[in-house]
Amino acid sequence: MRRAARAAGALTALAVAGSVLAGCSSSDDEGGATTYLVGAPIVQSGPGAFAGKPVAQGIELAVAEINASDFLGDGSEIELEIVDTAGDPGKAIAAYRQLEADDASAVLCCTLGGEAGALSPLLRESTVPGVVTVSILEDLADPPYLFRPFEVPSAPGGMYDQFLDTVLPAGEFADAVMVVNDDNDAMVQDAAVYEAGLERNGVDLAKTIRVGTAETSFTAVATEIASIDPDVVVASTIGSSTANLAKALRSRGYDKPIVSNVGADSRAAYDASDGDLAGTVFPTPFSAAFTVNEEGAEFAAAYEEEYGAAPDMFAAQGYTAMWLVATAIRDAGSGDPAKVAAALAEVEEQVSVYGSLTYADGQAEVEEPGQYLVWGEGGSLTPWSA
Repeated sequence: MRRAARAAGALTALAVAGSVLAGCSSSDDEGGATTYLVGAPIVQSGPGAFAGKPVAQGIELAVAEINASDFLGDGSEIELEIVDTAGDPGKAIAAYRQLEADDASAVLCCTLGGEAGALSPLLRESTVPGVVTVSILEDLADPPYLFRPFEVPSAPGGMYDQFLDTVLPAGEFADAVMVVNDDNDAMVQDAAVYEAGLERNGVDLAKTIRVGTAETSFTAVATEIASIDPDVVVASTIGSSTANLAKALRSRGYDKPIVSNVGADSRAAYDASDGDLAGTVFPTPFSAAFTVNEEGAEFAAAYEEEYGAAPDMFAAQGYTAMWLVATAIRDAGSGDPAKVAAALAEVEEQVSVYGSLTYADGQAEVEEPGQYLVWGEGGSLTPWSA
């Protein structure tokens, strides 16, 4: 399996599969091998775990492959330290500070918008570069110390706009109710894009209902929506909230479509909904069932062999982020974070499991369009069609 990243003036080929260790960059005096500490302050518990757990597994898989392939040369290896932030920005900051003190070569960060908002100022002032795994907040990328190896779906004319302009007219919806996690900056950001998409496509937004990401009971929300009975419900929510919303809606007899965001691409969320996410339509940059290239197919097979389940979008993002960091360490020929940051800033292209990436100012753009999928009974996923 190969992954490729092109730096200015040099082509770097990536080979590729998960252990969690702690340590700092050091040399083996006998063999010349070096261990490079890469930290990962990532949500592993709480509402954001639906995304953070597969992210961590994707990272672990990449680390195992990097180390097994001798990608870094001379027996050198990545040592990975995953820290559970539980979605708490304060814990994310504390973990980053500790990793900085431990001479980490880089960090993989920012599962949720709150963590990204808290960490991004530190990363911009620090010498330890960060690579974003999940957060879709606007304007996060800022070389040489903050990079994002996936496209922001809410960018103007991007995945969300294309998705809405395809799905909404086909559904011939007259009205909608939108539910928003108003304590998550990324979901608020997405909601503005979805609201504009509804208006652009002639769908009346009957009401917007705001709920917190920690909320688990959607009884009142679903009762209110059922009383309005809109043609479609739009969920600008994280995956766990979308699952709870769908469960409450279906229990109240609402059987019309739910249109959501990339956060709905989570088997954990589907299972948490007791199957009530069936009928939910969402866009995603990666699907193990409908891969766009050989790299994606091989990643999906390796992940399923290791973890016994197909990878979702979040696993793919963690995997891709780790390979980007490994490329920079190899190109830098050093674990010095300043040199790793400089090498990251030189990356121009990367072959990823969700397509060919090009980088501009630390922000990736993907050549391949996103896919539109719909959850079915029994956890099946099928391409959406009008």
